[in-house]
Amino acid sequence: MNIDSIKLYQLNDEKEERLWRTAIFVFDSSALLDFYYLPKKTREKIYSETFKHLDKRLWIPAHVEYEFLKNKDNVINKSFSERYDNLKNQVININPSFIKAVQKQVEDIGRQTEKDDKHPHIGQTNIEEIKTHIADFELKLKKFEQNILAQISEAESEIYGVKENDDLLEAIDLHFSVGNGYSFDEIVEITREGKHRYEFKIPPGYGDFHKAEKKGTQIFGDLIVWKQILHYSKEVNLPIIFITNDIKKDEDWCYFEKVSGDDRIVAPREELIKEIYDHSSVEFWMYNLPQFLFNSKNYLKSDISDQAIQFISQYLNTKDSTGNYLRFKCNSCEKIHSYHKSEFDLDFELAESSEKSMGTENRYEAMESFGCTCGNEITATFEVWEYPSGVHNNNSIELDSGELLASFYFTIDFFQDDDDDDFLICEECDGSKEGHGNYVTNWVKRDLDNEFHSDHSNGRYSKVMAGTCEWCSTLHVKCPKCDSINSFPEAEAGSLKECQGGCGLNFILESENSPDDFFEFTLKLKDERITSCEYCGDEFLDENQTSVCQKCEEESSEK
Repeated sequence: MNIDSIKLYQLNDEKEERLWRTAIFVFDSSALLDFYYLPKKTREKIYSETFKHLDKRLWIPAHVEYEFLKNKDNVINKSFSERYDNLKNQVININPSFIKAVQKQVEDIGRQTEKDDKHPHIGQTNIEEIKTHIADFELKLKKFEQNILAQISEAESEIYGVKENDDLLEAIDLHFSVGNGYSFDEIVEITREGKHRYEFKIPPGYGDFHKAEKKGTQIFGDLIVWKQILHYSKEVNLPIIFITNDIKKDEDWCYFEKVSGDDRIVAPREELIKEIYDHSSVEFWMYNLPQFLFNSKNYLKSDISDQAIQFISQYLNTKDSTGNYLRFKCNSCEKIHSYHKSEFDLDFELAESSEKSMGTENRYEAMESFGCTCGNEITATFEVWEYPSGVHNNNSIELDSGELLASFYFTIDFFQDDDDDDFLICEECDGSKEGHGNYVTNWVKRDLDNEFHSDHSNGRYSKVMAGTCEWCSTLHVKCPKCDSINSFPEAEAGSLKECQGGCGLNFILESENSPDDFFEFTLKLKDERITSCEYCGDEFLDENQTSVCQKCEEESSEK
């Protein structure tokens, strides 16, 4: 048995050091385009600390050049919108209502204690001081909002300014050489081979074929890149290190593992290592961009901070989580499911903790289940990593019985105060004659009787947060879809109530209509498509808005 034959597929320190001394570094468009998501200072640091030291050993295939130039303007636009739009909306939507609630409570205390001829009475100096502090805080909060928005505007100018003065394009022109392209006939020939390779999941790139999200020759883009790498490796007769961030397509380039939330390339697929060795007699290995930068510290003595590398790694693991929808494909019937992020009320729990150099790392989990029309149940595990304490390090989604296509960014308020809802003021009463006492408290999670089928986007809601006014006992419910607060006065029990947040949900409160038992209620989420048949009176799901059930329609047609 030739034990040494396996060494071609393995990487040790000696081999890695040799590769860094001799190999050609080939960048994929995914790795190059992701530079636009980095601050300009970080980009320039990478140019000077790595590209400069690898001069004449940096190369990109012609198809990578094409993909880069085709997509760079869209990526520049996304690099702002994906990173700043949510932040901008958060700042704009800062709700200072809790300030008003605190002001009201302080004023209540003042009114109850200001008269010195009866009890209770206390001095008003401290009360006036705290009222001044509250007003000052409200002013500072407004200045905070203005300051953050100004910084976002500066970032926007810098990001979009790249279109006019593209430092990345200049760096590529300065440090990289570009391979020769293929004729259309040559590309068509590659697609013929690709169809056979992809049918049997021979790498690279078959993930694009099976996802069916690309058309024409785009499906075979990775294979075209690979063919150009093969030809160039034979021409220069040097090892190849391939840098790509596109590693999650069914492992169609490499094997990867998740370590503390980070996806890292373990090794290229064996088929690729053998193919390039048989074709050109050279070795082949792969990194993603953070791995390339981390290793450059060892082999190029680069001075790129660990913080910058961690930022890049964090971005790579969250860049698919910056949309507004969770989209996945059922593994049984391949039906595509899509849910807007507003439809989720994730209930995270601490899953595990471990001690690291900067303190405790916590991993939180939330589970959601989805029923497919084929009968398959798909389970999503939402994970958030906190490290160091109070800092969002990463978030990810793992699916059981489904394939993740797209997701959205989510996190946890690590400093959340569970008593925030105690500041809510009743929408139906003014409290006592003195205007106090009308706070909504006793918030608890209650069952929601949901009329929607489980495969409908609104069918996932089964719980609501509910509280009551201390003065008038009016029920208040937090909408599970948009988080707006809806009040349900006793007089409106049994009536259809549309969510005040405008999300489209409709509720019906069923209760005993007794003040003593008012909190004992059933809250229904009404599916407006369910109605009574005009002929037989039975309730049915009127999806076609005919007002006649299927049974009566069939009987009518037979007559």
